[in-house]
Amino acid sequence: MTGPERDEFDRMIEQEIAGTVPSQGVVEEVNPWREPVGRIAWGLALTGITLNFMYLQYLLPAVGVVLQYLGFRALRRNGVDFRLAWLLSVVRLVWEGAFLVLSVTPWLPIGDLDIALGLTGMIIQIVQMLTLRAGLRQVCHTAGVEPQSDPLKAAACWEGLILVLAISPLAHSWLAAIPMLIAFVCIVRALFRLGETMGEAGYCFVAAPVRLSTGVVRWGYLGGCLLLMVIASIFVNHPRLDAAPLEEHGETEIRQQLVGLGLPDEVLADLADEDVRALDGAFHVACCAEMLAFGPDSQSITLCDQTNVPERAPVEPEIPPNKDTMIASTYYIELPKYRMAVLERFEWVQGSAYWGDAFSAFENSDYGYELLGGWLMFDKQGQTYIAPMPALSSGTVTVDGFFGAETSEQMSGVIAYPFGAENPRGYVLYVMQLDENRTFGGTGVNYYHPAHPVRLPYSPPQERSYDWRDRHRVQHYTNFNTQLERSAAIV
Repeated sequence: MTGPERDEFDRMIEQEIAGTVPSQGVVEEVNPWREPVGRIAWGLALTGITLNFMYLQYLLPAVGVVLQYLGFRALRRNGVDFRLAWLLSVVRLVWEGAFLVLSVTPWLPIGDLDIALGLTGMIIQIVQMLTLRAGLRQVCHTAGVEPQSDPLKAAACWEGLILVLAISPLAHSWLAAIPMLIAFVCIVRALFRLGETMGEAGYCFVAAPVRLSTGVVRWGYLGGCLLLMVIASIFVNHPRLDAAPLEEHGETEIRQQLVGLGLPDEVLADLADEDVRALDGAFHVACCAEMLAFGPDSQSITLCDQTNVPERAPVEPEIPPNKDTMIASTYYIELPKYRMAVLERFEWVQGSAYWGDAFSAFENSDYGYELLGGWLMFDKQGQTYIAPMPALSSGTVTVDGFFGAETSEQMSGVIAYPFGAENPRGYVLYVMQLDENRTFGGTGVNYYHPAHPVRLPYSPPQERSYDWRDRHRVQHYTNFNTQLERSAAIV
């Protein structure tokens, strides 16, 4: 084909397609600005509104920052402003990931530091929006396109107003929240339209090379955050025990006296010598025991009650299948001078405590109590080990009760065993001070047993044991009576 013939052929092709109107899908495909600007708009939508249910306050911002990163990644070769916005999106990726990981640990900043970090994060997003605006305006200027609106300026102003409202008396007022929400929706819609209007400047777009696909970045980031959260949760909620082999006991004479009063041999075998000495002079022992099965439909079954129904024979428990189950026993050991020692013992008969179980104990003595100690025991490779109970403490706490905030005296501690531990068990011992008028009373223990290590947001396991609404918590409540009460009952 000669030159003139080739030119004539080109003119024929031009005449054939001159009247053809491309479909909307074709136009969208040749608009390279539409997808990255749309992702940035979605990212702003997901990070700008907080929904505090179903963990959306954690999931939506994480998805939002990764969408913004993907949008800015595609734009970063189109000028210095886009490159700065992309670097800020990397900072926000790291920032959000660190926040998610710290949310499952006790190290998340609180108070003034938390407020300062929150304000810094909002300022970073404002700068990011302004740099994106500067980059897009420069592209429009180069392409000779007149912007029809300026939603990024509006987005920056909106973020600034949020900062002002956060420190104003209107921070929790719907009078400010409703118009701000309406303005936010309008801004996000305008951002989506901005991507459409940038189609006229499509030839100015410089595609940035990428090594990882969009799906790999998105799911890799979210999956990586989840993996780090699980690892941090395991580290935080599986405390390392300072365990040592259980040595041969002394105080043989006191131990024999307690056996004669009815304290079982297996219980005495676990008692430390200093705790046995504190029980010297005991003259009466009564036991109340329950089987506690944990799970969505937790249950408790009374096995023995030597205080209220001493004539009833102990019940042999039937362990429910596929449920973590413990035997919780309370031994009331009466001592001279109107003192009542309370031995709270727990023994796992199915399952174990690996993820930071906790207990909180309460009593109603007349003149206070003295917490003597708490220990955890387990067997491994034929050897019995003993360790001090982690975070064992006592004092006044304020809990959210059924009728509002309540202040009470509580003892609490964390319960966790090494992986592979056999026959896990433990006890807490304290002594109540009574008087000649107190003949009857009660004590209780709340056991918190989580099914997995992740707690989002994190709260100390002792606090979980205080919360009566927590579905992982089961209560063991028992009554005691004194020699005066028993004597009166006989008469």
